[in-house]
Amino acid sequence: MADTTSPGRAARLTFAEGYVHIGRPDSAAGDPAQLNMPLVEGQTVVTGEDGQAEVEFEDGSIARVTPNSALTLAHLTVDGGGSYNTQLALVKGLAYFELRSAQKFAYTVDAGGDLISPAENTTFRVNIDEQPATIAVLDGTAHLERLGSYRTDVHAGETLRSDTSDGSRYFLTQEIAPDTWDAWNETRDQAAADAATAQTSARDGAEGSQGYGWSDLDANGSWYNVPGQGQVWQPSGGDDASFDPYDNGAWVWSPGLGYTWASSYSWGWTPFRCGSWSYWDTFGWGWSPNSYCGGFGFANYGGGYGYGGYVNIVLPPRGYPVHRPPTPGHGGIHPIVPVHGNPIVPRPAIPVSGQRRIAGVVATPIRPIGAEYTARGGSAVGSSLRNDYPVNQTTHAPILGVQPGQGIARPTYVQGFAAGQQPAAAQMTPRPGNSSQGTYVQRAPQASAPRPSAPRSAPPASHSSASAPAASHSSSNSKR
Repeated sequence: MADTTSPGRAARLTFAEGYVHIGRPDSAAGDPAQLNMPLVEGQTVVTGEDGQAEVEFEDGSIARVTPNSALTLAHLTVDGGGSYNTQLALVKGLAYFELRSAQKFAYTVDAGGDLISPAENTTFRVNIDEQPATIAVLDGTAHLERLGSYRTDVHAGETLRSDTSDGSRYFLTQEIAPDTWDAWNETRDQAAADAATAQTSARDGAEGSQGYGWSDLDANGSWYNVPGQGQVWQPSGGDDASFDPYDNGAWVWSPGLGYTWASSYSWGWTPFRCGSWSYWDTFGWGWSPNSYCGGFGFANYGGGYGYGGYVNIVLPPRGYPVHRPPTPGHGGIHPIVPVHGNPIVPRPAIPVSGQRRIAGVVATPIRPIGAEYTARGGSAVGSSLRNDYPVNQTTHAPILGVQPGQGIARPTYVQGFAAGQQPAAAQMTPRPGNSSQGTYVQRAPQASAPRPSAPRSAPPASHSSASAPAASHSSSNSKR
């Protein structure tokens, strides 16, 4: 049964571990999170004591939510000109944001009245356990505004916190106190950097403004040029006789979308939102994108394919069972209907070394071209924005946004005071182009307040041998 309500946009839940629930405006209880489920306007990602989650948007921008936190997708719109407006609200806890600054993609994060947006491609950490929020910029430059008060730019390596005794002022520190969840955030970015080495050119002609999910295909399968078929992607293990694209995941009910297939495979987003699956006896399963993959909402958004209750299989194997979504009965809608078949065991993608035959024709492999690699030991912060990104549908050129250091002039401070001193506001030179209505105040580092909950251990990294340290949201530094 399809929901005929206009669906608007949908973000992607790319990672969930521990207690993660998705709150809905029409349900106080919310639903358990499912990997690759769509998230629509008004929904809230809520984590418990051991919960972590990651949300990806169309242009590859990322929000990561740590335990005992809540992030609301307050406003997700796209206008007739294809401009995307995303407004997020951190309700409680600690989160990391990796946001692109590019034409037609606008982001704002509301952290207790502090409105944060990327002035260039920016990674920042927000802790709102205690008001006002503490905002630390890890990479790039963030524009910060407090309505009716001040506006300023916060650069990489700086931390800002409003002055509770005077709303027209803020505290600015030229350093960032480490947090116990920084290692987890870096591990997620390192996984993105590792995956980027498998990047191919296959996405360039198909993805358009819908950049999310394509890097997962490069990293978890192989691409081929097939005469008469176009490009065909096969997941690692897709040639296994037991593989079925629709037997490992869940049917998820979403407002405006109806029942949507949420695959449990890490790559299971784009191949269920557009294009089509086919099976060839001498090849196995393969997925082909089409011209609709790059447009807003993908193909038949809300009324077909992965959305609205249809499956995008055009050439099934003989005897293939027909997959149908649940039909609401007298008991009403069941928000999550799991499907457990015989999932293939994930295995590393092996670079294609030779030609294969599909339907009697020779398929030529599309070889990886790779991308900039971040060596372990260096900072991988910001790598997710280089992993998934939109592509200009006319020129097929990547839309990477304004790179850190290229968009906003760096601050200029009066020199001559010793490290650790507190310069008076008058000693600080206003930043070029800054329109702050408030007063600069800088203070020496002080200890941040610990989280009200007991410290918890961060989870082992999913894609790396590194693990995060014990996990309260408090600083691991003795001073602030």
